Amino acid sequence: MLDELERVRAYRADVPEPDSATVEAARADLMAAIGEEPRAASPAGARRSEPSRRRLRKLQRRRRLVLAGGLATVGVGIAGALGFTTAATPVSALAAQMNKLANVAANQAWTGIPGPGQYLYTQSQGLTSSSTMGNDKECTVSQVEHRQIWIATNGSGAINDVRDQSKFTSAADQALCASSFNITDPSSQNSSWNNRFPAGGLAMPTKNWKALSTDPRTLLTQVHRLDGGPDNPGEWFTNIGDFMRESDAPPAIRAALYKAAALIPGIKLFGTQTSPVGQTGLGVGFTYPNGQIDAELIFDQQTARLLAEEYYDQSGKLVDWYAYTQQKIVDAVPDYPMETNTGSPSGTTTGNSGTTPSGSGTTTTGSGTSTSAAAAPETTTTG
Repeated sequence: MLDELERVRAYRADVPEPDSATVEAARADLMAAIGEEPRAASPAGARRSEPSRRRLRKLQRRRRLVLAGGLATVGVGIAGALGFTTAATPVSALAAQMNKLANVAANQAWTGIPGPGQYLYTQSQGLTSSSTMGNDKECTVSQVEHRQIWIATNGSGAINDVRDQSKFTSAADQALCASSFNITDPSSQNSSWNNRFPAGGLAMPTKNWKALSTDPRTLLTQVHRLDGGPDNPGEWFTNIGDFMRESDAPPAIRAALYKAAALIPGIKLFGTQTSPVGQTGLGVGFTYPNGQIDAELIFDQQTARLLAEEYYDQSGKLVDWYAYTQQKIVDAVPDYPMETNTGSPSGTTTGNSGTTPSGSGTTTTGSGTSTSAAAAPETTTTG
C-alpha cells in the first residue's frame, strides 16, 4: 500500500500546478460541458448536438442523478452531511461490502496509468437516445451506443462511436416523427463517427492523482470539488462514478473511493446484480420512495472495476444504462482523422440523418457536408 502511495505522489511531480487563470478557464469549460450554462432558444428547424457532446474536451461520459427521495442537503455540504463515526459505530452491510472492494483494489498492481506513448483504452456499450426538435415538437428514438475511447495522460487520444438499433420510444412518438419530421424508419437515425484528438483534446478525471487524499471523507470532498455539480448526495454518487469510468485511478485512490461511497447518505446495497450485457457484480445506489431502484453502479467483486451503471424510472423500467466491457493499456490508437477544431469533430460520420458532436450552429451529416443551423431540425443526442 505504501509503495502505491509513493508512486501516486511521484506521478507527474515535475508538472507545475496550474495558475488561477487556468483553473478558472477549466472550471468554465466544465460547467459549459455538463450543460449548466444557459442555452439560447433553438431557432425553428435548428439541428445541433447538446453541449456535452459538442465540446470535445468533455467527451467522457457523465451522469446526473436527481434524487426523488428528498436527500438534497442544500447548505449542509459533504462534511455536515457525513457526520462522524466512533470505534463503537457498527459497520453496516454496505460498508462491509465496500471495504471488501477497497481491499481488492488496494492490493492490485498499478498498471492503469499510461506511460509515454501509451493510452488507456475503454470499451463500452449502452442505451442512449437521439431527439429531433423543431416548431415546439420533438421526435425521440432510443439507440444502442457502442463506444471505444483511447486517452493518454496528456489528453491526446481517439474516440470511435457507433449508434444503432434505433427504435421509436412509443406509438405516439412514432406518429409524431412521421407527421412532423417525415421520419418513418427509425434506423435512418443510426450514426457513427470517429476522431483522433491532440494533446488536451480529452481528459482524465484529474491530471494530479498525487494531490488527492486517501482519507474517504476528504476524498469525497475533493472529487466533488473537481467534478462539480450540486452539493447533494445524488451528485456525490455521480462524482464517484465519474472518477471510476474511463479512468486511470491508481489502486490507493480507487480503494478510498469505495469507502467514500459507503459514506454517502441514502446509498443502499442491492446485492448481486446483472448488467444488460450479462456482467454480474455488486450493485449499490439509490431507490425511489416506492422502493424501486433509481440509479445503481455495479462493481466487479474480483477486480474492483466498475462494470456498469443503470438508471430506472419509478415504474422500474430501465431507461438508461452503460456497461464497461474492457479496459487496458495499449501502445497505439487507430489512424482516424485528426480533430483540428475543438468545436466540431472532423472524423468519418455515417448515417442518413444522424449527427456527431458539432460546433454551435453546424452539423456533419451523413454526406459529410456542413449545413447552417436553420437548415435542418435540431438533433440532440443524450446519454
